[in-house]
Amino acid sequence: MTVFTRLPRLRTHVVERVFLHKASPGCAPAMRRVLAFLLLMVLITGALGPTRVFADEPQTGAGTMTDTITDPQNLLGSDVGSVKDAIKETAEQTGVSVRLLYLPHFYEGVKPEIWASRVLESMNPAQDTVMLAVASQDGKLVVAVSSNSQAWLKDQSSVDQLSQAALEPVTKSRNPDWVGSAKAMMTQVETLEQNHRHHRIMIIALSVTFVVLVILGVAVTIWWRRSSRSGAHHRRSSSAKEQSRPTETVSELSDNTQKEAAS
Repeated sequence: MTVFTRLPRLRTHVVERVFLHKASPGCAPAMRRVLAFLLLMVLITGALGPTRVFADEPQTGAGTMTDTITDPQNLLGSDVGSVKDAIKETAEQTGVSVRLLYLPHFYEGVKPEIWASRVLESMNPAQDTVMLAVASQDGKLVVAVSSNSQAWLKDQSSVDQLSQAALEPVTKSRNPDWVGSAKAMMTQVETLEQNHRHHRIMIIALSVTFVVLVILGVAVTIWWRRSSRSGAHHRRSSSAKEQSRPTETVSELSDNTQKEAAS
C-alpha cells in the first residue's frame, strides 16, 4: 500500500538551494540508508496508525526519534529538550501541534512540497498541525500545514511567514542555527494565533456594537411612533372639546330664553 495517492491539497512553502550545513561526502550512502529506513517508518506509521516506532524518549545513540521530532543527524544536539518544551508550550498556548523532520535528503522524484504534504497527511495529524521538514544536504526547507487546520493557519500568507521565520536563523550565519529555526517558527505560530484572536475579538466587538445600535434605533423608532400617536390623540380630543363648547352654550341660551318667556 502506498501513500502516494491523491490527498487533500495542503499548504506548503519550499525554499530551495539554501546554504545549509552539509555532512562529509563519505556519509552520503549511510545517510541515504537512514533516509530509506525513516521513510519506511513514516509510511508504516501513517498507514497503521500510532505505534511505538516513535517513543516518548529519544532512542539510544545519535539523533532523536520521538512522536514530534525526527532528527537522526542530531542537528538539534543537546538543545533537543528545550525544543520539546517549546513544542509543548506552543500547543498549550495556541492549540497548534508542531512536528519537526530533519533528513539529509527528501524523497527523489517528488517535489519537496508535495512530498512533505504527503508525509504529513500519512501521519494522521491532529487538527492545526504544522510540520517543518528540512533536507540538510539538499539545501531545502519546507513548511507544511495539515488540511484539517483552521483557515487562519493554512492560509498561504501564514505558511509563507512561518517558512520565512524558520529560514532566517539558518541562513543568517555560517553555521545554521537549527534550534533557533524551530523556535522562530513556533514563535511565529504564536504571533499568527494572537493576531487571529485579536481580529476575532475586533469582529465580535464591532458586531455587538452594530447590534446595540440596531436595538437603540428600533427603540427610538417605537418611542417616536408612540409619541406621535399620543400627540395626535391628544390633539383630536382637544379639538372635539372645543367644538362641543359652542353647542353647549347655544343650548343653555335656548333654555334660558324659554324660562324667561314662561315667566
